[in-house]
Amino acid sequence: MNCATVKGLCIKYTSLTEEEIKILETMALQIPHTAEMTGTDIFIDAPLKDGVDAVVLAWASPKNRSLYRHNVVGELALATSEPAVYRTLKTGETSRNVRGVSQEGIPIAQTVVAIRNSAEDVIGTLIMERDISEELRQEEQVEFLTQTAERLSNTLMNLSMTGAQFENWVGNGIFVLNKYSKITYVNKKAAKIYQEYHGFEALGQDFLFTMFNCSSLNELLDNLENPAEFCILNKSYLFQAYPLVTYGDLSGCVISFRDITDLRRKEQELNAKSTVIREIHHRVKNNLQNVAALLRLQMRRSDLEVVKAEFSASINRIISIAMVHDVFACQNCDSIDLKALSQRILSALLEGSMPPEQNIDARVEGQTLLLPSSQAVPLALVINELLTNSFKHGIRNLDNALIILSITEKRGTISLTIRDNGPELEVPFDQVKQRRLGLQIVDSLVGDQLGGEFRMERIEGMTIVTVYFPKHSSEGQL
Repeated sequence: MNCATVKGLCIKYTSLTEEEIKILETMALQIPHTAEMTGTDIFIDAPLKDGVDAVVLAWASPKNRSLYRHNVVGELALATSEPAVYRTLKTGETSRNVRGVSQEGIPIAQTVVAIRNSAEDVIGTLIMERDISEELRQEEQVEFLTQTAERLSNTLMNLSMTGAQFENWVGNGIFVLNKYSKITYVNKKAAKIYQEYHGFEALGQDFLFTMFNCSSLNELLDNLENPAEFCILNKSYLFQAYPLVTYGDLSGCVISFRDITDLRRKEQELNAKSTVIREIHHRVKNNLQNVAALLRLQMRRSDLEVVKAEFSASINRIISIAMVHDVFACQNCDSIDLKALSQRILSALLEGSMPPEQNIDARVEGQTLLLPSSQAVPLALVINELLTNSFKHGIRNLDNALIILSITEKRGTISLTIRDNGPELEVPFDQVKQRRLGLQIVDSLVGDQLGGEFRMERIEGMTIVTVYFPKHSSEGQL
């Protein structure tokens, strides 16, 4: 896919402007990576001049896993056959998991997101299609099992009483007990485990006495109502019991178990890797603190206040990043509490930058939000810069200073706002002209790494800085 193809199709079929075409060209260059990462087919459609149907401008698919056997770029997407695309083009609303059938007859789920221009007008759609054949098959199986649950109980009891045999049930070991807790049936897997553990055959044995320390069948069902893990012959097994009811009375139960030894081994490996990752975070934090300490030593060699101020700003930035790694070094999950991180940065700045005699009301308010590491580091720098800006240029000489950092999330967008009651600037307030180095860093981080927007304004005697950015998942996707 190249930009010339997108532009040519737009000129031929649509009424889009040059600026809008460039937006779609840029999007087209990005979708191959998205397709490979998500394992789905990705399309870009644009509305035709008639305002009803659309044309396919770009298409990308994962290697060797496409839902389509031929190139669909340039084909028309009629509103009658693509209702989700038509809906999003008309309303701008996202259409999620709309089920349908591809041109090759494969069942698919389609998600459609609007592409907008600088005026927030819808100029196209980004479409993701994934194969849901396996999901439909599983749904059919669940429906079948739901309808036949009662029959299963009767069938199992009949098999145990008649001595009939059946193969392994869903790969698990199976014991069937009668109401006296006697084993009336075992499949091959269960028979093998029982023989290895006890040295004799399972059939006819009292399951409660030989396997579990329970006084009755009801107690066994209570204990194994939810999966319970047991170690047998140095292997881990997950047991669960299912009651068998005949004419409303308990007539026995089925004990199902599966080997989870490999699962536990993999969990141990993951825990070991998690420990290594935490150790890496710890060492990064220590290295950053060492860098900050070296900068402090260098700062003390200068008598110029301007030089010291620049050193101090750099040290605070490094410490903010170190705080993020310090949090990750102390936990197992790859996410960080934004509110707690903001409070740590605020406390550090108050302790190191402000005179103790100044009366400052500084606090963090809002929701508790978890962010992945990909967003935590740039956001720590943003918070540091904004708070430093308030301390340095807003409230430094105030007797009763006020700084409030607020955090909110709405519809997947996080808003971080910092307010201070510093005096208004002597010259008329200009958002562009007033941006010093720190605010330029904020603008760059918010736009490039967080994919958001940054705004600074003066309202009712308060200087207000607001950062908007989309919340990402732990994998870094929206």
